Amino acid sequence: MSNKVETLYPKQFKRIKELGYDTIEIRNLEPNLDLDFHVHPFKACMYIIDGEVKIEDANKKKYHLKKGDFISVDGDDFHNEKTSSKGAKVIYGKKFDSGRINNLDVVNSSLDALYLGDNNKFISYLTKTPVAYIIYLTLYKQYYSEEWHSQEEIINLVPRLYGSRSTIINLINEGIDAGYIIKRITSSDKRSVYYELEFNMYKAIDEWIIQRKVSFKNLIKLNN
Repeated sequence: MSNKVETLYPKQFKRIKELGYDTIEIRNLEPNLDLDFHVHPFKACMYIIDGEVKIEDANKKKYHLKKGDFISVDGDDFHNEKTSSKGAKVIYGKKFDSGRINNLDVVNSSLDALYLGDNNKFISYLTKTPVAYIIYLTLYKQYYSEEWHSQEEIINLVPRLYGSRSTIINLINEGIDAGYIIKRITSSDKRSVYYELEFNMYKAIDEWIIQRKVSFKNLIKLNN
């Protein structure tokens, strides 16, 4: 999109680029737009190509922008935006500070960790609820600690805020039925039950965590 702006409006593009804006694009603002007071986590600028835009800041200062006008709004400054019945066409720029960009990277990495594991059926199951998340990562940890939790210990590890006892047991049983969890009975006490991950589930989580670790290492590099 920036190449299109640069081609169609080279003078305006150059001016905005020299001001340090990270992204520059053309936007068509809908007719009768009426955005209530809001903020952006970035500095924003707007050059009016066509139409009119009215902006009011938190101090009640009003701006009536017409074709050829330019305005910038600092990040976290409350303001509203309105257009007339004809709408408006503008060049819009965003300027992030380094801290904000890293915040976005952290959020994206966290969301990637929860978005159905890139359609991996194992990770999709793992991330579907907080209870599943706790249960499956706890079972995964057992391979490293070599401490195998009993059913009661696993149930007690899940805060009741996330799920009742019956919810936890039902989720464990679902995992058993799906073949993701193996139920074991101790040889010393036939009434004592513990659980471990089926090998394919273990491998899927192991590879997924390695990917997460690489992502966060890259984030640390960006912060340094």
